[in-house]
Amino acid sequence: MQEEYKTKARLIDEISDIEQYRPILEKDCFKKDEPHWRSLSKNTITLFQVLIDQDMKDLVNVLNHYPQYTEWVCEHFRYAYSYSENEADISATSDLLFLGEQYFSKQFVRNVVRKLPKIDDISIEEVTKLALRVEQNHIKWHPIVTNYFLDAIARYINMSHLHPLQRIVVMKPIRKLEHRETYIYDADDRDAVLDIPYMN
Repeated sequence: MQEEYKTKARLIDEISDIEQYRPILEKDCFKKDEPHWRSLSKNTITLFQVLIDQDMKDLVNVLNHYPQYTEWVCEHFRYAYSYSENEADISATSDLLFLGEQYFSKQFVRNVVRKLPKIDDISIEEVTKLALRVEQNHIKWHPIVTNYFLDAIARYINMSHLHPLQRIVVMKPIRKLEHRETYIYDADDRDAVLDIPYMN
């Protein structure tokens, strides 16, 4: 009963959250067959640019209610170089990757991954909590997200001057986790490394 209540409460919150965007989205005349910048109204484009930059949770909520925009958002993310300063919610980032799987491009996935929290400058206590969170969520999260944090934590440990016991504590929750096979978004070609978008 308590879980059912939580589920209903979450749905009510999501519906409430989406109401603030309806005036823009309901007025938009989405033209799926038009080129990228011509398919949406200027107000809708601005809305998605703000959500991509600042609120991944609301972005995913909007796409769940208006799935016709998913391809547009994934395409737009390919060129989102300035949208890497604001870190995104991890679970919402995972949700976006699941929603966008059929529209994957290397530029899109790289720019989404860039928004995940960086751990280079956080404390050993925070890294330990993150490792526990990875262990608790690795099945639910998209493999790209799980792999990212497994690599980031391993890199943190290798670059930090930790006592051997500290290393053991940090790695304990994730020591048995393995990388899951998923979309490969790195590349050796010059344009891909420089993130020069392909306008195709």
